[in-house]
Amino acid sequence: MTAVTPLFRAAGRLVSPGGSNGNLTILTYHRVPPDIDPLLSSDQVDARKFARHMAVLAECFNVLPLPEALERLERDTLPARALSITFDDGYQDNYTIALPILQRHGLKATFFICSGYINDGLMFNDIIIEALRACQSSALELNWLGLGQLPVQDMTSRRGCAEKILSAVKYLPFQEREQACLRVWETAAPGKLRPRLMMTDEEIRHLAAQGMTVGGHTHTHPILNRIDLDSARQDIAQNRRLLGDVIGQEPLIFAYPNGRPVRDYGPEHVKLVRELGYHSAVSTAWGVATKSCDRYQLPRFSPWDDNPKRLVMRLLKNAMTGQHPLTAPNLD
Repeated sequence: MTAVTPLFRAAGRLVSPGGSNGNLTILTYHRVPPDIDPLLSSDQVDARKFARHMAVLAECFNVLPLPEALERLERDTLPARALSITFDDGYQDNYTIALPILQRHGLKATFFICSGYINDGLMFNDIIIEALRACQSSALELNWLGLGQLPVQDMTSRRGCAEKILSAVKYLPFQEREQACLRVWETAAPGKLRPRLMMTDEEIRHLAAQGMTVGGHTHTHPILNRIDLDSARQDIAQNRRLLGDVIGQEPLIFAYPNGRPVRDYGPEHVKLVRELGYHSAVSTAWGVATKSCDRYQLPRFSPWDDNPKRLVMRLLKNAMTGQHPLTAPNLD
């Protein structure tokens, strides 16, 4: 990257200027496994790829902690090529793998954490993936999910099976989804212990002590549009309170679960997040944040490129074309 870095920086100043015309790229990561995991999605970012990402970001962008970046965006003091890094859910590999890489490059990040799964919990999608990883059968009978009998004799078929199950359960009402995932586990991995994949309280406290930002991400990761508003209020408030107990202060930035405007959350949830004391929130709509953006529906971008030059080009294109991101309509 070194030979072309000045060129990328110059291009970045044009498409991602600072000051009153500033825009902010906010990146989204989830798990950072030590190696490519054949049961995870094809656009996963493992430790090697994540290290390459952080190296090129440190070279080509002005990486800021998200709270500082949002404050500077509001005050028209954002630098050119501004970028912030975020992680969703609270996976332990964020602490064991991503944190040391971030620190090696002097970078800060924000970690949006689901309090209901920290310590010994397991999120619904991981229950399915880990059940298939532990499965010793060559096929699973899933007529009760409308999927018939699916082969699981190798990693390729298990990945295909996982994708079909996830599609079938993801938008079920919360309790139905939980029951369906439990049934998948009992069918595929009877008697097996579930692995620990999420951070502990102590690890979250250490993140905060290292200057990282901890944000809210609900307690149980429901799709907010699939539960009633009182349940959403309870879940978001419980998450904020519990994270406050862990790190000593309630978080001020929130990430909507799944995060697609209109499909996953609506204007009533935007209003709710504001009423519960959050100062800002991020979605998963693609784009860049500008001063005109709704502070409670800030867009993000998910990078997956392995080639550093292609990664930078994709980020610059997003900064150039993503200034009108999708949002849920305003209730006011």
